[in-house]
Amino acid sequence: MLGVGAFWYAPCSISATTGSRLEDTVSPEAYAPGLSLAFRQFQARRFTSAPAKAGSGPTQVNLIFHVLSGQAMEGNVSESVLTAQVSVLNEAYRSSGLHFNVAEIRRYPDSEYFGGGCFPTTERGIRMKTELAVNPARFVNIYTCKLQLPYIAGYGTLPNEFPEDDHRHGVIIDYGTLPGSAPPLDLGHTLVHELGHYFGLFHTFQGGCAEPGDGVSDTPAEASGSYGCQIGRDTCPEAGADPINNFMDYSEDSCTNNFTPLQAVRMQAAIAAFRPTLLETAFSIGPGMTGSWFDPAQNGHGFSVEILPGNRMLAYWYVYAPNGGPVWIFGTGPINGNAAVIEGFQKVGSGGRFPPNFNPATLQNQPWGTLTFTFTDCNTGQVSWQPVVAGYTSGSMGITRLTMPAGLSCP
Repeated sequence: MLGVGAFWYAPCSISATTGSRLEDTVSPEAYAPGLSLAFRQFQARRFTSAPAKAGSGPTQVNLIFHVLSGQAMEGNVSESVLTAQVSVLNEAYRSSGLHFNVAEIRRYPDSEYFGGGCFPTTERGIRMKTELAVNPARFVNIYTCKLQLPYIAGYGTLPNEFPEDDHRHGVIIDYGTLPGSAPPLDLGHTLVHELGHYFGLFHTFQGGCAEPGDGVSDTPAEASGSYGCQIGRDTCPEAGADPINNFMDYSEDSCTNNFTPLQAVRMQAAIAAFRPTLLETAFSIGPGMTGSWFDPAQNGHGFSVEILPGNRMLAYWYVYAPNGGPVWIFGTGPINGNAAVIEGFQKVGSGGRFPPNFNPATLQNQPWGTLTFTFTDCNTGQVSWQPVVAGYTSGSMGITRLTMPAGLSCP
């Protein structure tokens, strides 16, 4: 099995369970000819085909996060951190024509795979993906766990490494590389880097100074990976200083900030050639998602959703409190493609009276936690929640449309 990692790459691997060498681990060069051919064919079609329609928008890519945690919930990163990570991705890939949406967040407390068992070139890591991966042809499966920082920060599979629907596809990152972690891996650029591999990019120093290098002509040749932020570094006689600011180098997060135009084309080419099903799953929340939603298997509670101006969503959840009484949880949050993360509140105190006896001062909004809504189409979705109020537990459930206001349509 092959993959390309941030800060570390091994041409072979040792099994964490048996100590045996996994013989199917090979060098990235084995996959270079196929990626290069797809790149050339894609460029040729661009020159001979009609230009894309204006306003067609970026390529939508749906993500599933698998959050593994260990003892004392180590690694159980919050939804707000994952939301920040997706924002980093969308900013980094904006010029490449890619936009990422969170389809689902799955959590695995006290996972046997959390502490090193998630590395994909081990037998345990392969077993983990076999058990946890969700439809790899339609979704990018991202696993957060504990690797071996700073030597192993992440690992991403190349697009032509396996068949499109193979469970071994995906990206694994150390949870200590997510936004807000300790420098130098504090801005979420490890996942940017690993997704670059997932979409067909090599390291900028691939092949050193020799042609064809990383297979992209607008990244200057580079003899080896750059660490820190070595401005002005120039390790090859060919024109151009080393691309230390490129996301596919090894520079620290504060130093990396770009993909080149031809790297963007190469990624689009790899998606079209090797991950075409990803393009068939795009769905974005629009006004037609306004309405009532519920789980038919759980009568007695449900959600009221309203799409607001400014690409925001308002949600009310009528549910039961830990003491058995009814409670409304409500809030708003930004829409990101097919998902919205809501900062939820609940009312505390008294004051629910009609005027003139109504006194708003007696009511307070208590932060309740986060609600993440993810919709796969106009009539089905998923909601997960992570409360901060004592007595409630985190969870998730599928939801189905119950009503749609007159005059609206979906999409």
